[in-house]
Amino acid sequence: MEIVKSMYTIAKMMVAAKKIPTTLMAKPTPLTYIGPGKVTEMPGILERYGIRNVLVVTDKSLMTLGLLNPMLEAIREQGIRISIYDDVQPDPTYDTVKNGLKICAENQCDGIIAFGGGSVLDSSKVISAAYTNQCPPEALKGLAKVKIMRLPLIAVPTTAGTGSETTIAAVISDSQTHSKTVVIDGKQVPDVAVLDAAITAGLPPHITAATAMDALTHAVEAYVSGYATTQTKRMSRAAVYMIYKNIVKVYENPDDLKAREELLVASFYAGMAFTTTYVGYVHAFAHNYGGKFGIPHGLANAVILPHIMEFYLPACKKEFSELAQVVKLKGSSQEELARSFVDSLWGLNRRLNIPTALDKFPKSAVDEICKAGFKECHGTYPVPQYLPKAKAMEILNEISV
Repeated sequence: MEIVKSMYTIAKMMVAAKKIPTTLMAKPTPLTYIGPGKVTEMPGILERYGIRNVLVVTDKSLMTLGLLNPMLEAIREQGIRISIYDDVQPDPTYDTVKNGLKICAENQCDGIIAFGGGSVLDSSKVISAAYTNQCPPEALKGLAKVKIMRLPLIAVPTTAGTGSETTIAAVISDSQTHSKTVVIDGKQVPDVAVLDAAITAGLPPHITAATAMDALTHAVEAYVSGYATTQTKRMSRAAVYMIYKNIVKVYENPDDLKAREELLVASFYAGMAFTTTYVGYVHAFAHNYGGKFGIPHGLANAVILPHIMEFYLPACKKEFSELAQVVKLKGSSQEELARSFVDSLWGLNRRLNIPTALDKFPKSAVDEICKAGFKECHGTYPVPQYLPKAKAMEILNEISV
């Protein structure tokens, strides 16, 4: 017991030591275009940054669906040269980044458009930074390793979840260890974010639900973070409000572009919040069982989110009661409101048909994932309450098969 207490004390000290440099790190806000059809304004955006030879990073499914075609046609009409790298996979590895970096170098690209989900956006951040810094992408792992400003970067998120279009971080998997690593630097925030709801309209309901729950996780973990500020809390509250207002609506009516647009904006706000506050145990565990077993990140977060917030409840009554009021839940006391908010997380998962367990996450890996999650979280994430290993094992066993 004394050893465990000592470990948590050291973790608290490490988190405290990082608070000032983390919260003071420059985090620019990207120039943001919002509205259906905004991707066709891309030529003007490229002209603003002097880009005449652009690398478009995406994935094969988006290319096959033709979602990039209106944007690509508009760019070509202006005589801008396009190179395409469409081989980004979920949970991208450093090999993924290197392949994109090779295309960027061979074609001497002077800017990048990242068109896709979090995997595409994160890969693009590291490609653009490794290109200008003339280094292997692995050399950028960790905090503030980007010495030279990356290539101009325009982010077009196709899911309302990761918030990567506004964050300082990129998550890249190590293909040897199957663990996720993070590249953190203020220079990685894209120059421009294009939030075009029309390109998200074709997403299947289960992906819409899981990615929106990812954004909700960002907002809630940011709200209870020890690094939270008045500004990040304002962003988190706005994100939580818009997600609660629209997530079920979009799940049941995928063609509601107004609701989809609000989810994109909510994801953007949540990204702005957690890029300062960091996240917590939900992401620490989800990163690791997601990276090891290929579980989509949004789904990984959604399944474990209510479990961790249930654990946080005694320590976060004030914060949860405030969020309950934001989404107009009922309760006559702080305790009742806080309880209502946590109950609402369980309820959202049920309404969105989020599974209670992950069929790719075996019980045989629970101990390994627990250790990996603790290693990622402790000393890095300013969680409101430290999770005992026995409780962590209990939660992970509940969501494994």
